[in-house]
Parts: sequence; structure tokens; C-alpha cells
Amino acid sequence: MIDRKARNILAENFRHLVTGQITNDEFEDRLLKSRDAAVSEVFYNGAWPLYDDLHEHKLTGEWAIAEEGKPIAARYILFLKTDMEYEWPRKTGIKEVPWAFLGIFTLGLSTVVRNKVKTRGEKGEKTVWPFYRRSDYEKALERPPYLAGK
Repeated sequence: MIDRKARNILAENFRHLVTGQITNDEFEDRLLKSRDAAVSEVFYNGAWPLYDDLHEHKLTGEWAIAEEGKPIAARYILFLKTDMEYEWPRKTGIKEVPWAFLGIFTLGLSTVVRNKVKTRGEKGEKTVWPFYRRSDYEKALERPPYLAGK
């Protein structure tokens, strides 16, 4: 299910977050709850890891994302602007409880291990996540939503 409104709001505010125009708190306050898997997955696996949610700040100065991270963030935003379904398997529910506890005790360092376990056996192309196939990513690149004009 594609929630166009929630995707557009997340995409626009994600752009503002990574360019340092809004704070992390403003970013979170502007988001909509959605059943669209792309919205929650891009938020939790793409945007949220970029900032410290314990205090309000912009992604500037010491908090600015590295140059090599900007094309990755742009890919996430590009996906949100497509009408493609999120195809990656979602690991939710009771299976995530042990990882949550492990994350608390390792101060988040278990995320690296979790991501390796989470993606083992998946057939999608991990280098173009949240796109599932490189061909889908390349097709989306042909029509960049913020550069194509009206």
C-alpha cells in the first residue's frame, strides 16, 4: 500500500533534515503515521540513525552528514517519490524483542550485527536499498522528482 501523502511529507522533511534546514525534533514532529512500509522503513533505517534523538539539533557542523552519505539519503528520498511498493521483507513483532534488549545493553552497537542477520538470504540488491532492484533505481533516476520541473 502506497501512502502518497505520508511519503511526500517524509521525503520533503528528510531533504530539509539532511541539508540542515530543520532540527531533528522538527523533522519528527512533521511526520505522519502510516501503514506504508516504505515510510516506516525509510524513517527507522534511513533517517533516524542520522541524528541523536536525545537532544534537539540540526545536521550541521559536527552533526552534518558526511559527503558520502548525501547520495545515499538522496536515494532514500528518490524512492519515497516513486509509486513503487516496498519489497524488502520486514522483520517485526516478537522476533525484534531480543534485538531491542541487545541494543540497549550494547548502546546500539548490536545494530551492525542485526543488519547482517536481517538481510541474510534476501534476494534484493542491498546497494540500492530501499529499491529492491538496480533496474528500478536506474529507472527512477531517469525522472528525478526535484529536478524534472513541472
